[in-house]
Order: sequence, then C-alpha cells, then structure tokens
Amino acid sequence: MITFKKINETDLEQVLEWRTSEHVTKYMYTDIKRDLDNQKRWFEAISEDSTQYYWMIEYKGKSIGLISLNNIDMQHKKATFGYYIGDLNFAIIAGRIQPYLYNHAFFGLGLNKLYAEVMAGNEGMMKMHLHYGFTHTATYKEHIFKYDKFHDVEYFELLASTWNNECEKFHKYKANFDI
Repeated sequence: MITFKKINETDLEQVLEWRTSEHVTKYMYTDIKRDLDNQKRWFEAISEDSTQYYWMIEYKGKSIGLISLNNIDMQHKKATFGYYIGDLNFAIIAGRIQPYLYNHAFFGLGLNKLYAEVMAGNEGMMKMHLHYGFTHTATYKEHIFKYDKFHDVEYFELLASTWNNECEKFHKYKANFDI
C-alpha cells in the first residue's frame, strides 16, 4: 500500500505546496518562498547529484509526502535522510514509513549508518527515531537561527548492526526505490 516513486518535474508544484506549508516548514532549517522557478532549479540540481535521492511517498496510489536520502557517502557508508507527510489526512501513517527507507539503505545500498538532525521541539520525530533503534548522540546548542531566535538541534544515529540485530520485526517493510 505504501510505495515510493522517484520525484519528477510533474511533482514540483505539489512538493512546493507541502514544503511551504506551516506544519512542514516549522521544523526545517530554512523557509523557502513559494516560487516554482526556484523549485525547478532545485530539482535540476538534485537530479544531477548522486549524493541525494528524493521520492514521493504514495499511499494507495496517492502522493502524500516526500522522503529522501541525503549526504550519501559511499566510501564511509553513511547518509542522512529526511521526510515529511504533506497531506495531513495521512498523518496517522507517518510512523510506518521509515522502515521502508531503512531497509533500502541498509540492505539495498549497503550503508552502515543513517543519521538525523531534529530541531528541538519536534518531539514526535525524536520519539519515532528512538522507537526505530536510533541512539541520541548529541545536542547541538543554539545550532539553527530561525524565527528570530536560536534553536537546539538533536542528533540521532542508527547503525546497520542495530537495525539488523534489534529491529528484525521491521525487516518485512520492503519497497522499490528507483535511483
């Protein structure tokens, strides 16, 4: 029921709408303007960058959000990732999406570590990371300046060995991720 489709140019308006919505942008490091030309330039840049991949999250054939692997470092076998649900009608399934990406990253790409940064205040995402085996490893104090003040950022990481040995119940969540 949950599938992942590589982002393409026809998705850009939808992604821009989600990315500029309050429920998404409040936890992003930057705010962007609702500008389709800038969105197209962003798409051209990521399309030529082998260190990051973006997919539309689809549920029963409907696009509901975006998920990505970023800062992919194949030499050191690590990457960061991000995702959001753009359509709040599907927020209830938000917590079931990550294992698909983790299985792809560890079993499909052979990565050894995923890491994530979460702005302070995003308690739901922090709990979700811990639920899926991540370890909280650091707090970056006053790391991001947004909304006229500094915000702490929490750093989490998940090792392939932890995913393999302690999170077996999530290994059944497999999907295709075109690159």
